[in-house]
Amino acid sequence: MASPPLPFNRILLRSREGLEVFTLPSERDEESSISKRETRKFLFKGSSSFHQILPNGSAAFVHKPEVGIFRVNLGDSATDSDVPFLENTARVQIMAISPQGTFVLTWERAQEGDAPNLKVWNSETGAFVIGFRQKALKRDSWPYVQWTNNESFAFLLGTNEVRVYPGKFPESANTRFVDKMQIPGITSLSLPSNAELQGKLLFTSFCPGDKNKPAKAALYEYPAAEKTSGPYPPILSKSLYQAEEMSVSWNPKGDAALVKLQTSVDTSGQSYYGSTSLFLMSAQDKDTVAVPLPQEGPVHDVGWMPNPSKPACFAVAAGKMPSMTSLHNGADGTASFLFGNAHRNTIAWAPHGRFLCLAGFGNLAGGMTFWDRNKQKQIPPANPVTASCTVGYGWSPDSRLVFVSTTSPRMNVDNGVHIYRYNGDKMTNLPWDNNDYVPNRLLQAEFVPAKSIEYPDRPQSPQLKDVNTPSAAGAPAAAKPGGRYVPPSQRAKAGRGGSSLADRMRAEREGGSVAAGKVKGKPKVTGATGKVVVGMAPVEQKSKSALRREKAKKKKEEEAARQALEEKVLAEAKAAEPAQPEQAAVDPEKRAKKINKILRQIDELKQRDQSSLNEDQKKKIESEASLREELAKLGIQ
Repeated sequence: MASPPLPFNRILLRSREGLEVFTLPSERDEESSISKRETRKFLFKGSSSFHQILPNGSAAFVHKPEVGIFRVNLGDSATDSDVPFLENTARVQIMAISPQGTFVLTWERAQEGDAPNLKVWNSETGAFVIGFRQKALKRDSWPYVQWTNNESFAFLLGTNEVRVYPGKFPESANTRFVDKMQIPGITSLSLPSNAELQGKLLFTSFCPGDKNKPAKAALYEYPAAEKTSGPYPPILSKSLYQAEEMSVSWNPKGDAALVKLQTSVDTSGQSYYGSTSLFLMSAQDKDTVAVPLPQEGPVHDVGWMPNPSKPACFAVAAGKMPSMTSLHNGADGTASFLFGNAHRNTIAWAPHGRFLCLAGFGNLAGGMTFWDRNKQKQIPPANPVTASCTVGYGWSPDSRLVFVSTTSPRMNVDNGVHIYRYNGDKMTNLPWDNNDYVPNRLLQAEFVPAKSIEYPDRPQSPQLKDVNTPSAAGAPAAAKPGGRYVPPSQRAKAGRGGSSLADRMRAEREGGSVAAGKVKGKPKVTGATGKVVVGMAPVEQKSKSALRREKAKKKKEEEAARQALEEKVLAEAKAAEPAQPEQAAVDPEKRAKKINKILRQIDELKQRDQSSLNEDQKKKIESEASLREELAKLGIQ
């Protein structure tokens, strides 16, 4: 019995002209049935500021400048209403959706008075539910209200505290909070909103430091084991001086989190973008684990494997370019597989956790590689995959397609969306025309979410081994080009660049590159403080004063060694010099001439008043007898 056909993927494109939704087949053999629309079909017309899609993919909330927020059903019918779905939302600047899609959270600039500017709305009826007062907006703290995955609780971030509300905000509760946790200095809060709870709820907080105390990242459980009247007790914490920002990535079960602490200034002077530290916090561990990285340098991206039914693991891209991407055990943070060195800064997991895309977007060239995590092998593409000028990216719900987009205002040229399959093959037949979005008409693109149970976890298609090969197309294999002769000793280095200065510098800089492979045994990894064993926390860095003392001591030792060397060289040179002959005798005539001159000066001094002479002149007169005796011995008058 043939299995029923899988539903098509849907992708939403938001441009300056409006909102469009297109369908893409999940099966490769259905790609030929795609046809471009003769006319563009908009579900929402006009320019927009931002949008959010409900988790079930049924509708999207779109903000129209100076008008308000509209609800757009992502079906075949267009939204023709000119009245916003959420009233008085023209001034809204940012929006979020609750995990189950029940509520919409908005923030707008506070006005005079006590009117709330942080508001919660019902996503089905558009009714106002509850409002709070939040004067300033910090992007690192957004969203200020966060729900648990089942929406049983809602956590409100406040000043030095977190308030807990019933997740559904029932009217019987009279909008009163049911619990309050004191966390002095808290500026950001993170809940595992996309993870189904397996026990107690965990959440993290970040408190920046000042001159008297370091910054602090902490892991908490709710409700606490013991109630206290003072600050809410954490189960794990990590203090770090100069840490200014924190980003958190939760595992699929919500019982462990990767915490990345970042500073804007790198004290070692090795990075212009500051320094980063990565830690693993888990409810099962008694201590915070510093994740050991195979290569020294900044942490570019981290990502958990999203399938909760498989053993937890995560990928990390870190180090100076070409960076090293590694796969780590989710329990203790040890590295289990290395993806090799390449110019990468982006990690994108497919929803089922089988396929993984590693890419270099942003200021990199846009190279993409695709991997099968189950086989721990790269999926070889027919051609090298490069998506330059990429702004947005993401996997389809069926884990078979990846989109890359170039959008405005980040890039105001060559706007458009391209689709790649999980093996890197580019789809050439698309239902939209990218010429409609050039040069700067496209604002955002993303796949419409769908429940993962709608799509099975499928392995690689067997026929992909022969796709795009001459034998598969029925054409004879092309003759291998001759090319220039490469000596046997240099053939292993073929393809690594030419002989120019730039190629040689690049080869020297990347000479230590590591190929992909499993981590065997307990390999040593290089960290910011030297070499440590995977699984061990790196040795703490020395303070600035200690480094200065070591530098001064080293300089003093070098100076002493230099002086000792100079003295040794001088002694050896003096010993090697020949004995100097005794000074030759003085010429008698010259000596007699000089004595006569002094005697004449003495005669002149005798004629002067003796009281006017100084000590030197008196001593010269006293030496007259000895001078005349010496002159007599010379025998020259």
